[in-house]
Amino acid sequence: MKRFTKLQRVLISMIVVVIVFGCIMLGLRQNVMTNPGYSAWTYIKYGLIDYPMTSIGNAVSDLSNLWHVYDDNVYLNEQLAIQRSYQTMYQDEKNRNQELTDMLDMQGQLEDAMHINCTVLERPVQSWDETVTISAGKNKGIEENMLVSTSQGAVGLIEHVETATSTVRLLVSSKLHNNIAVEIPLDDGTSVEGVLQGYDTSRKAYIVNLFDHDASVTNGAQVATSGKGGNYPGGIYIGTVTDTVMNDDAIISTIYVRPVANMQSFNYVTVIGNKKS
Repeated sequence: MKRFTKLQRVLISMIVVVIVFGCIMLGLRQNVMTNPGYSAWTYIKYGLIDYPMTSIGNAVSDLSNLWHVYDDNVYLNEQLAIQRSYQTMYQDEKNRNQELTDMLDMQGQLEDAMHINCTVLERPVQSWDETVTISAGKNKGIEENMLVSTSQGAVGLIEHVETATSTVRLLVSSKLHNNIAVEIPLDDGTSVEGVLQGYDTSRKAYIVNLFDHDASVTNGAQVATSGKGGNYPGGIYIGTVTDTVMNDDAIISTIYVRPVANMQSFNYVTVIGNKKS
């Protein structure tokens, strides 16, 4: 029997390898057809193409969504700021209207007095508790030492008068030059008179000295002008008694009076004077 030459053996070996490789590829092809999720090509394609492209697409989509969310947040913040501004304006106008309404109610009780309505033009920040400027002067009949009141009660005295404006010295000022005669009703139906001489910043209350040291004044009693002194009538509310100071013999000599509640913030005032004949 003739033996295969070396070349023939090499060729036969190559043919066997090709057949085996072909069988393997056929098996892989069948595997791809029956179960593509586990094929080598699927893994390679997924790792090199599908996954990177999907990740890039997701990243672009997320970035776009974040940008839209940022724009939405900016818009919503602007709308909230506008709403807050509207609410502030509404509340401010509401407070002003209530202030005017209360002033009209108060003026109904001033039939026997001269009264001029004014707007507060200026209240310097550096001297907030000292003076304000109002929108009426000599042209409206305003004179020095007239009483200035808000809708809740007295807040100051006319200190200087120009043609169309006036300067008001507030009752809580440290430079209040004129004393104010006041009257306090007592529990027994009588009243006691005194004089408002200044403002105690530590107590946040007016200092009122009484003329009758035997009078028994209780906390909560209301204090008003007596009309005996100054260019203004009696009965204008000043404040409420908060404390008393006694001498060693237990006789009241000084009382402290809390000012009206809106002393620190008001837009309109009424200047009150004695009605001229």
